[in-house]
Formats: sequence, C-alpha cells, structure tokens
Amino acid sequence: MIRSRKSTIVITVLFLALLMFNLTGCGAQQSQVLEKPELINIGYSLRPLNVPTIVALEKNMFEEAFAEDGIEVKWHELEGPATTEALAAGAIDMAVSLNYVTAIISKASGNQINIISSFTQFPQAIGLVASKESATESVADLKGKKVALKKGTMLQEMLIRALEEAQVKVEDLEVVDMESANAANAVLLKQVDAAVLPDPLLMKTLASGETILLRNAEGLILGQAVIAARSEFLEQYPDLARKFLQVQNEARQWSIDNSQEALNLTAEVINMDIKAVNALYPKFDFSLDIDQQNVNKLKESADFLQANGFINKEIDTQALITDLVDTGYLPQ
Repeated sequence: MIRSRKSTIVITVLFLALLMFNLTGCGAQQSQVLEKPELINIGYSLRPLNVPTIVALEKNMFEEAFAEDGIEVKWHELEGPATTEALAAGAIDMAVSLNYVTAIISKASGNQINIISSFTQFPQAIGLVASKESATESVADLKGKKVALKKGTMLQEMLIRALEEAQVKVEDLEVVDMESANAANAVLLKQVDAAVLPDPLLMKTLASGETILLRNAEGLILGQAVIAARSEFLEQYPDLARKFLQVQNEARQWSIDNSQEALNLTAEVINMDIKAVNALYPKFDFSLDIDQQNVNKLKESADFLQANGFINKEIDTQALITDLVDTGYLPQ
C-alpha cells in the first residue's frame, strides 16, 4: 500500500512537472511570436513609377503606423538582385517592388523568402528599343547585334520571349549585362544596338528621336513587381506583415482618391515632367491582389526560367511557386 502511494505521488509529480514544462514552453513560444522588433528594415525602389511608395514615404505613413507599436521603420533603396541578396542576408525584412523573376530565381537558389502580395503590373511600360543607326527594324534583325539589359530580371525574360516569337536564337546575339540607366545611355551613345528598358527610361529614350520601339512586353511576360519578405520574419511577426500590407493598401487608395496630388508628388520626387508622369501612370496597376491566374503565370515564368537555364532542372517548379507565394497576409 505504501509503495502504491509512493508510485502515485511520483507519477503525479512527474505529470505536474511535464505540464509545467509544456506550459512554460508554450509561453516562451507565444512570447516569441508576440515580441515586437524595435526596427523593421524595408527595401524599396522609386522607379519605374512607384506612386504608392512615393506617397507613403513623403507622408510617413509606415513610420506613423508602426510608431504605435514602438517600432522604427528604416528604408533602403535597392534594385533587382541586390534586393534579394539583402533579404537573404537578413539586411532587410521586407521588399517593396521586387522583380518577380528575381524573386523566383532567388527562391530556387534556396533563399527563404515569400511573395506576400503584388505591388504592380506594367508590361506596357517595358520595351525593346533599337538605335536608328543600327539597321534594326524588327526583332528578327537583332541577329548578330549587341543588346543591353539587366540580366536575371523580367527584362531578360522579355528579350528571350521576343526572340522566340521572332524565331531568333539568343545565342545569335550578344547580351550585355547593364543597369537600366546605363543600358539607356549605351543605346543612345550607340555603344550597343538595342536595349530592353522599363519606363520612364523607355519613354525618354524614344523621345530622344534616336531609337525606335521594336516590341513592348505586353503578351510576352507578366511584367510584375511584388512585395516580398523573409520567411523567418513572417513566421515571427505575422501581424506586422498584415499591418504592412494594410498600410500599403491605404497608400494605394490615397493615391487613387487624390490622384493628381499623388502624381504631382511623384513628378517632384523622381524629377520628371508632370506630363510624362500623367502619360505613364495608366500603364501601371497597383492592386495588391494575387489571384490563381496570377499564380499560374508565375508558374509559367518558372518553367520558362528553368528551360533557359536560370533554375536547376531538378527543381519542381509547381512546388517552388506554391512555397514562394503566400497571400495569407493580404487585407481582407
């Protein structure tokens, strides 16, 4: 009987100890999720014509919203692959206006990032131009020519798809890796025969009278920039990701409700003539939504990138896109 009581006491003590351990562990896990950072680092770009970002920055929308939680917001102006490198290194937590091709390639390379919303779609604002002195009147004429663009981005996807459409092999021309501003200068200075450019560089280059438009990106590529975040940040601070998208949507809506003021502000910040800004703005759709059709297009791009050697042949592109896109943080 005494032994039986002792066994009961021991079992009870062990049970209580285990219960306390579980409660303590759960509490620690819960506090890890709820604990807020002192600082959020955000990567951004003002171009090609990122009106909601400019509005949010100029009106301190994110700073004011996150100050309510005692969180400082720090902005870092980055472009293309530099953005995914910063995400992978933990130098930034989220990125606004990340090239979708760059995001896919980064994820396929093992970087733990997620697309959480669209930022904008603008295929009409991307184009392939050629110098008038290059004897290039169509995409088919690019054979044997030199074309400048930023590699590893949607601009390169656009070129390859345009070449396929014209039945020209990419190996039949020289592709030079340049930042878009340098590519625009190179084609104007006739250092290259052609360039793939986003607006407003596209508009400025054509307005010079020195180039012609061979093809825009509509019907060739998705032409999308996305909002992305480090997967670890999303796991630790899901509510902050939701809040970020809520504020982003508020900035987007403000720019719609106060469109001319928003465009005037944009013209001032990026030093562009207001007439040019007014002409470009309709080419951009700043909706945050990502529907199934959008996801399917991302899958098509992943397949294309894999077929052209940007992604390892062994990767399951369907699983890649499923793991990459997480729309659970979008405003309801």
